Amino acid sequence: MRISRLLPLAAAAAVALAPTAAGAATAAPVHDGTWTYRDPAPLGGGTGLSLGGFSDLFPADDSGNVFWTVTDRGPNADAPADTDKIFLKPDYTPQIMKIKLRKDGSVDILKQIPLQVPQGRRDPVTGTRFLTGLPPAALTAERPVDTAGNVLPNDPYGLDSEGLVRAHDGSFWVSSEYGSSILHFSARGVLQSVLVPAGSAFEAPGAEVLKILPAVEARQKNNKGLEGLTVSADGRTLYAAQQTALANPDSKTAKKSRVQRIFRIDIGHRTPAVTGEFANVREADSATDGGWSTSAITWLGPDRLLVEERDANRPTAFTKLFEVDLRGATDLLGGVWDDPATTPSLELAPADTDGVVPGAKRLVFDAAAAGLANGKVEGVALRPAGHGAAELFLVNDNDFGVDGYANGAVVPNNAATRVDRYTLPAGTVSFGR
Repeated sequence: MRISRLLPLAAAAAVALAPTAAGAATAAPVHDGTWTYRDPAPLGGGTGLSLGGFSDLFPADDSGNVFWTVTDRGPNADAPADTDKIFLKPDYTPQIMKIKLRKDGSVDILKQIPLQVPQGRRDPVTGTRFLTGLPPAALTAERPVDTAGNVLPNDPYGLDSEGLVRAHDGSFWVSSEYGSSILHFSARGVLQSVLVPAGSAFEAPGAEVLKILPAVEARQKNNKGLEGLTVSADGRTLYAAQQTALANPDSKTAKKSRVQRIFRIDIGHRTPAVTGEFANVREADSATDGGWSTSAITWLGPDRLLVEERDANRPTAFTKLFEVDLRGATDLLGGVWDDPATTPSLELAPADTDGVVPGAKRLVFDAAAAGLANGKVEGVALRPAGHGAAELFLVNDNDFGVDGYANGAVVPNNAATRVDRYTLPAGTVSFGR
């Protein structure tokens, strides 16, 4: 069978410049604020580690000073075996937090919401209401081990929380890297439901498990599932983006493919439903040899998103934000590209001829060109700033200060958690309703 191919992208906008509606170039972004999480709270348990791992930003009000964020699965490090991951505090509970950016340049934590298993249940690892960041075996083949190499138990409720949005009713939606999954928590952090791929064996006792994502989504590379998450202004539509390309058909494809899938999900009714699936073609990544990630997306308007593409360097060498317009893109939902048997896969389709139309891209922000002295940006928030300008907020994931584990000790990365603000001049982005 002859497979359709992806159309080429339009030429990117000039670095650090964005076209206005009239086609003229605006001035460069202005860096006008930095806030640092000073003296982070210790994690305890004899680890010597401190709170960090901030993995998203979501405005808590209209002030531009208060945000929601979420930590990831907890401090961890690469193990000698590629299939293993060392958990430095296996009982760590990921948490949602409300933070404030203070006038003195500090980040203050106003509220902490540790994530909990469904009402009436207990987590089999902790024996309490609080879940862990240990992987659920049904969503990933990654094996958890302790610092001595001993295999740790899987947690059916475990998640590697990455993307966060707060719904109009005060509840939270969280995307997890452990497979393509999205979890819904109450305002108090109690797990209510989970969205996973069709055919998945995943179950979370006491929670509603909705197997509504395309079956092909189960082919994510270990711990490289859905990460970017955002919601429409009316609170009725989620958008979720893969961290990297699917391992479809194999891990080599995940490393080399430029195709990223983005999903549109209706949450305005009693039962969520996937209503669209689109392709975004990332930039060429020869410099990092497949090390690119999308950790954050932000809603700009119906089927228009701000999408991050980044490396994991500190400071960043490649972190760019693109407006991705999906309104003219091909809806792939339910078609041949969702069938794991389709050969070649969408991830292998060349991006130089006709066929599937990806989202149209336009460069909005180049972190390196703008002088951002930070790295591993995993949270992005955007708000109108008056007169057509916009404020862009970026938070890094400092990995709880861990760079690795060697010779019986943590190798620190000395990276602080910080939020940076840039003002984007008028014409850089537009907001819709």
